[in-house]
Amino acid sequence: MNASPLFRCGVVIGIGLLLLIPLMLVESLVQERAGLYRDVVRDISRTWGGQQRLSGPYLLIPYTQRVIQERVVPTEKGDGKIVRESRLESSSFVVLPSQLSFKAVLDPESRQRGIYRALVYSSEVDISGRFTLPSREAMTRIVPGLVEVDFNRAFVVMGLSHPSALRKVEPFVWGGTPYAAEPGTQPFEQVSSGFRIPIRLDGRQTTFDFSQRLSMSGSDGIRFAPAGETTDISVRSPWPHPSFQGQVLPASYETSDKGFSATWSVPSLARSYPNLGLLHSWPDDFTSFAVGVDLYQPGTHYGLVERSVKYGVLFIGLTFLAFIVFEMGLGARLHPIQYGIVGLSMVVFYLVLLSLSEHLAFLTAYLSASACIILMVSVYVGAALRSVKEGLGIGVLLLALYTLLYTILQMEDYALLMGTALILVMLAALMVVSRNLARGRT
Repeated sequence: MNASPLFRCGVVIGIGLLLLIPLMLVESLVQERAGLYRDVVRDISRTWGGQQRLSGPYLLIPYTQRVIQERVVPTEKGDGKIVRESRLESSSFVVLPSQLSFKAVLDPESRQRGIYRALVYSSEVDISGRFTLPSREAMTRIVPGLVEVDFNRAFVVMGLSHPSALRKVEPFVWGGTPYAAEPGTQPFEQVSSGFRIPIRLDGRQTTFDFSQRLSMSGSDGIRFAPAGETTDISVRSPWPHPSFQGQVLPASYETSDKGFSATWSVPSLARSYPNLGLLHSWPDDFTSFAVGVDLYQPGTHYGLVERSVKYGVLFIGLTFLAFIVFEMGLGARLHPIQYGIVGLSMVVFYLVLLSLSEHLAFLTAYLSASACIILMVSVYVGAALRSVKEGLGIGVLLLALYTLLYTILQMEDYALLMGTALILVMLAALMVVSRNLARGRT
């Protein structure tokens, strides 16, 4: 009978390995439900308005240039004669503002479809700044054959990634005069979506102040493409979890339980396109340089449940190890089927947690699921071992384990460290329990 402890340990380990199958099924179910949740959230975000990206405003001024081409014309003598041909071509200058300011307020909202909720926002964005018209010398420098500049057919183009989410667009005030916006960004095809404002410029005036307010909805976050020679951006929101994104971090920011505020100041030298350029040669991906913020949701309940399932084998192993210790102390033994039933109940914990977390706050769902399993297992083990003391001992152990699991789930940055420490504790306990096995065989 000396091999009995080794044989029982082998049986218990085999039962633990078999429990990997239902654990993997539960993990697959969690991933399936999480995928369905993401699909619903994407659908809500699509109808509400996705991540908004504002770019501009950009001033487009049409011009005409004279282009001279040379070509060789064959003559009767068999040689060639160089002929110069002249023609007029039209395009537009792209002028960026000398000063640009965005001031945005994001008001988070929750939208529900069935049992699923999605975080969206409503926003008020104030846009203001100043355009300084380029001098004739500056325009001639990039268009040597410049003939005429048509200030009467200028457009201001504003880029917006989801114009369908606009709720209200106030008039675009240019030099003190309000102008109405119209859909489309033509002829600025590099800006895929947004709106434009036809304006008439006075070529004798060099600077023009502008302002506009946009009311829109969106989801995930917001981005701004710094178009000015100096672009100042200010964003504030009552949402307490900002995640700053983009190529430039905020110059200053404040976060608290009541929300956040952040400011950026981006010079034109930080980007790769000029303040004055030509429409036909303007880069296609220029709006990819952007800064902004996401409304971060720390740890959705699906992510927390999935992370807890990954610790399932460890927690089942610790529980089985405690059973072996109690068996050695009492001289009583649990049947392998009873080990399997206890292990299955611990697997069911994750299923209960998943189903409750879809309807309750995660903490409430976790407390309910763990209380249910702790009560069931402690009563069952106490009855199987015919010992109230051991049943209470198992209950205390499970309470400590589930408390530790919740602590690990909340300590996102230190989850790996805590999990590794728990494995070391389990290994040390296993060494203590098995230290006399070799002595017993001799």
